[in-house]
Amino acid sequence: MVEANDDTLEPVAALDDDDVPKFPIDDLPKTINDLPKELLVSVFEAVEDQTWVRLTFPVVCKEWAEIYRSRDASPLHETLEVDFEKEVQGAATREGEWEEDWSEEIEEEEERAPRRPSVHASRVISWAERRAGSVRKLRVKGGFGTQSEDFSSCSLGRLVAVAGSSLTELRIGCGFYGLPVLKPFWMSLRNSIVPAGRLRSLVVEGIADASESDVDPIGQLAGSLEELVLNTRDFGVPEASAGSGGAGLPRFPESLCGLTELRHLELFGHSQINAISATISSLKNLERLALGWCRLSSLPKELGELSGLTKLNLSGSSNLGNAPQDVTFPAELGKMKSLRVLILSHCGLRTVPAFVGELESLELLDLSYNDVQIDATLDSLIKGCPRLREVWLCSGLHSATWTPATRAQLEVFKARLREENPNAKVIHG
Repeated sequence: MVEANDDTLEPVAALDDDDVPKFPIDDLPKTINDLPKELLVSVFEAVEDQTWVRLTFPVVCKEWAEIYRSRDASPLHETLEVDFEKEVQGAATREGEWEEDWSEEIEEEEERAPRRPSVHASRVISWAERRAGSVRKLRVKGGFGTQSEDFSSCSLGRLVAVAGSSLTELRIGCGFYGLPVLKPFWMSLRNSIVPAGRLRSLVVEGIADASESDVDPIGQLAGSLEELVLNTRDFGVPEASAGSGGAGLPRFPESLCGLTELRHLELFGHSQINAISATISSLKNLERLALGWCRLSSLPKELGELSGLTKLNLSGSSNLGNAPQDVTFPAELGKMKSLRVLILSHCGLRTVPAFVGELESLELLDLSYNDVQIDATLDSLIKGCPRLREVWLCSGLHSATWTPATRAQLEVFKARLREENPNAKVIHG
C-alpha cells in the first residue's frame, strides 16, 4: 500500500457563499405535474412494462392522460403490446374477482369467477387509429382461452391494417390461436405491411391455416426483412407431424428465397414440407435456419453454400434416416464452416452423417432420440470438430440402446473428447 505524504497534499479551499449556485425557490417544480412534458414522457418510457403504463398512467390524472395521448408522447406509441393474459389478470384483480395463488389446485381455479378482459378489440383498434404512423412494433400475445369474445380474426386483421404502414416488427404470439383462421391477417399483411416495405421482423406462432398465396407477398420484403418465423400449432409433437392432413404450408415457399437480407428463418411444424428449395443458396446473409418437425427426406447440396450459417435445426424430420446418407446428406454440406450448432434430434438416424466431421466450427451437436451407434463415426468428430464442447445423445428412459457394452464405449468416447477439450460434455440418458 502506498501511503500519502501529508507534505504533498494541498489544502482544499473552502467554498465561499458566492461560489454556491443559487436557484430561485419559485422556479423549482412543486409537483411532478410541473415537470416539462418531455421529462414526464421520458419517465413513462423508462418503465419496462408498457402494457402496465398504458393501463395505469392515463388514469392517474387528467394531465397525465392528455400527455399520454399527445404527440409529445410519440416514443411511447412506438410499441403497442396487447397481452391478453396480462389484461385478464389485471381486470380480475381490480374487480376483486379472484387473486393469483399458484398453490391452489386446478379444479379450484376453474371454480373462480369468470375473468373478463379489460381491453377489447374496439379499444385497441381505436388506440392504433389515433396513432397511425407512430406504431413501429406490434406485439399481440394470448393465453389459452383468454381472448375477449369480441376479438375475432377480422379484429386482428383490422389492427394489423391500421398499424401496418409504419411497422418494423410484428409478433403474433403462441397461445393466440384461439382465432379459427388468419385469412384477414394475411390480407392485411399483403395490403398494408408489404407495400410499405419497412418490416424487419415477422413472427407468427400457432398458424392453423396458411397457403403459398398467403406467404408469397412476404417475398417482396427483400430489402428489409431480417427475421421470419412462421410456426404451426403442434410442432414438437410426433403425432402431429404424422397427421393425416398436415398443418401449415404445403411446401417450402420459393418466394422466401428472395429475402436477401434475411438472417433468421424458422418454419416449425409444417408437416407437408418434404424438401428445401435449392434456391435457398441465395440467402447469403442467413445465420439461423430452423425447419423442425417437417417431413424432410433429404437436404439440397446448395445448403452448403450458406457460409455464414451458425445454427441449423432439423429436429423431427424422421425421414432423413430412411435413405442412404450420401443421398440424404450431400458432402457439400461440409462447407458450412461457420456452423456452431447442429440439431438432428428425432431424425431416425443410425450413424452420424459424414459431413458433420468437417464442420470445424461446430460446438454443439444434438443427436438425441436417434439410434446412433457409439462407434468410429463419433470418433471422427474428435478430429474434424476441434471446438466441439457438447454432444447430446439422449435416448429416453426406457431405450434399449444403452446396454453395458454401449455404455462402456460411451465412456471411452467421452474420455477421448475431453482430451481434446477438457470442458466438453456428453449428455445422455
